[in-house]
Amino acid sequence: MVATAERQFLSGVRSAALDIGVVVGLLGFLAFMALTGRPGQLGVLLQEYMWSSFGFFVSLQFMLAVPTIFILEYIMPARPDQKGVGPNVIMDALYMLIHLPVFSATMVFISGPINDYLAANASWAVVDTTREWPLWLAALVGLMIADFGTWFAHLLKHKVSWIWRFHMIHHSQPRMSMFTANRTHPIDAFFESFLLLLPFYFLFPSITEKAGAVFLLGLLPGWYVRFQHSNVRTNMGPLRYFMVTPQSHRVHHSTEPGHWNSNYANIFAWDRLFGTQHPDDTSYPPTGINDPYFPEPTRFSVAEFASSFVGQMLFPFDSEAVARASTGSPYDDAADGTHGTGPGRGSTSYS
Repeated sequence: MVATAERQFLSGVRSAALDIGVVVGLLGFLAFMALTGRPGQLGVLLQEYMWSSFGFFVSLQFMLAVPTIFILEYIMPARPDQKGVGPNVIMDALYMLIHLPVFSATMVFISGPINDYLAANASWAVVDTTREWPLWLAALVGLMIADFGTWFAHLLKHKVSWIWRFHMIHHSQPRMSMFTANRTHPIDAFFESFLLLLPFYFLFPSITEKAGAVFLLGLLPGWYVRFQHSNVRTNMGPLRYFMVTPQSHRVHHSTEPGHWNSNYANIFAWDRLFGTQHPDDTSYPPTGINDPYFPEPTRFSVAEFASSFVGQMLFPFDSEAVARASTGSPYDDAADGTHGTGPGRGSTSYS
């Protein structure tokens, strides 16, 4: 009995060490790629957006926003049973740190060839009239364009089954917090960032102007996406007709079939304009995906965090797991590459 227990213990240690080694090795490799690669202009924009978003976490803005949102979560929680910090919330916070080398490396690796193609074949599409724009105007126009691009990219994530596989990781959180915004698979994140930032390649002729506008774009709304993912009970009153709220975004993450295929916007309420806004603006439903076996940490353990992270990164490539998690949803047959036929499929209009 003792020998069996010892073997099980050693097997667990070896498994945990392997998971931790995989995470550390992957991050080291990606960091090396990020430092030595050649991104081109498009890659510079992607990196600038990523670095400015990360800069939010070390800024005064972050230092003020985090305690403010935490206080709001305690005073007016959307789900009172989810107050405080659990292992899955810490997991989302770890995503925040992991994204930096992952995004940087992915952008360098992929954007170089894309940039070369655009420079050779699409330079005629660059808008030169914006050259004299002040930075604030460029950033404001860029924010509106990028936020609409985010809405459209998010819509595609819920309509195209192979993208949903990766976006499912973001929807897996049953305990939403300000850090849930960071729970994103790298492939999902790059897909959205590319669609979001591609217009900047054509909108501004100078890389300095492009990078400046993108930097402000990443920095200014950084706190807001954390607020709308938080466990705060508010629909923001009349502001909900113009802005995404914690209540409306929780409906988007809902496990209730009647809420599916709605509320895709990020900051501004594009859904009200395009008929995809759900009329429910009072309830605070449970969130997550339909998979009791999803790799989620249940205790504060470095080994468990590492194994959960590896499991979440591999989850979209496991067709059986994807099918299990999609059962009963609009993505019921996502595992075989086709779109589901669940509630909301075929029409997303709530107007």
